[in-house]
Amino acid sequence: MDYPLHSWRLVMSKTSSRALLSALLLAATAAVGCSQAAADDTGTEDAITSNDGTVLELKFTGKVVADKDEAARQAVVSQLQYVQGMLTTSIRANAQVGMVTLSGVEESVSGDTKTISYAAALPVVWPKGATVPATYDLPLPLDVTKLDAFNAKYDGKCGRNEYGRDTFWHDFDPKATGCTLDAADVHAAKATVAKHPKTTEGKYPEYDQVWADDSLDVVGVFGIISSNTPSDEGAREMENFLTQAGRSLVDAKRTDNRASSSIIKDATVTGKVTVGGRERKVTITGILVEAVSDTGRDFDERYAPLSEKADLLVYSGHSGLGKNINALAAKTKVAKGKYQLVYLNGCQTFAYLGTGLHDKHIAANGKDVDPEGTKTMDIVANALPAYGDNGDTALTLYRAMLDYDRAPKSYNKLLEDFSRIHLVAVFGEDDNKFAP
Repeated sequence: MDYPLHSWRLVMSKTSSRALLSALLLAATAAVGCSQAAADDTGTEDAITSNDGTVLELKFTGKVVADKDEAARQAVVSQLQYVQGMLTTSIRANAQVGMVTLSGVEESVSGDTKTISYAAALPVVWPKGATVPATYDLPLPLDVTKLDAFNAKYDGKCGRNEYGRDTFWHDFDPKATGCTLDAADVHAAKATVAKHPKTTEGKYPEYDQVWADDSLDVVGVFGIISSNTPSDEGAREMENFLTQAGRSLVDAKRTDNRASSSIIKDATVTGKVTVGGRERKVTITGILVEAVSDTGRDFDERYAPLSEKADLLVYSGHSGLGKNINALAAKTKVAKGKYQLVYLNGCQTFAYLGTGLHDKHIAANGKDVDPEGTKTMDIVANALPAYGDNGDTALTLYRAMLDYDRAPKSYNKLLEDFSRIHLVAVFGEDDNKFAP
């Protein structure tokens, strides 16, 4: 969940959707860092499920000027970050910028820069009920070597930065009253808008794969929201998650593990549950940190083996404008053939996540078996700013694992328990095989 740079926290109840929406429109999201991108030029072709959004695909041709040594994909993603500002300020939609699919990439070097031309297919979650246009104008910064100058020129005229001019892309609004963009500063792309070709309904998590080894391993990483105290919402969310999850177990036992320089708190709850007519083992580990992007080797050594075994992997905390999300992806370890459900509960995680997790699943399973990195992974993420729910949505996913033999829930059913204002989406589920 992203909040102002000084990390104060706005806590909201679920009692009034109208009040929540009003607060959402008034409270902007912010933190430090930018989205990361993988080195390849393709991206993924994930399917997407969303209850509260219409899943669209924007297709367009683009052009960007970059440093001659910069990877083409990185340059394009830097340019496309401004799409987030366009969509969130105008229509309360968002795009999967970090995982854009690129094709036809061509580069022409001239001195210290190069011009990159490309074709893009950009998944977008659009709020249901809002009119869907046939085309959408995308005035993109032309030269990503001069973004500081672009931000200085248009900040205040075409949107206003809330948390620093270097993150002006987050608030860029070319439809703002009085905004006029000089033609020399932008590449005026016009996207065609259509229903995403892989929109799904009624898909299920791979419950049978989760229980294939007769055990359930859950790992939750929680970030401090405002201050490192027991009353901080991140700390309370972790405690609530462990407590509530433990109550579902027989012979539940909690072990408080050793803290370290990066890990504020570390606890494991173990127990048993009867699923499918037999007793099975459940292990739930919660780790509390200040910010994932600032963790060191001590966190890596603790988290990596846990993540490799995890059936359900949860992150809840500040996105850091992508910095924490992609740091977690970089630190996650993947095992061949191991199915994982990943829940990224932070602001705009749908937009910020790059291809890092998918790349790891492709590498583990082989590109011939898992060409998109989705055969053994589904991701649940937020397209819009996220507000705390004390771990209730993570518990929704956890409880679904325990109940699958009695009352298996599809992703559409599960998403009914998620906050509507987060505009939650699931992606990577189109190749799932489980059906009740």
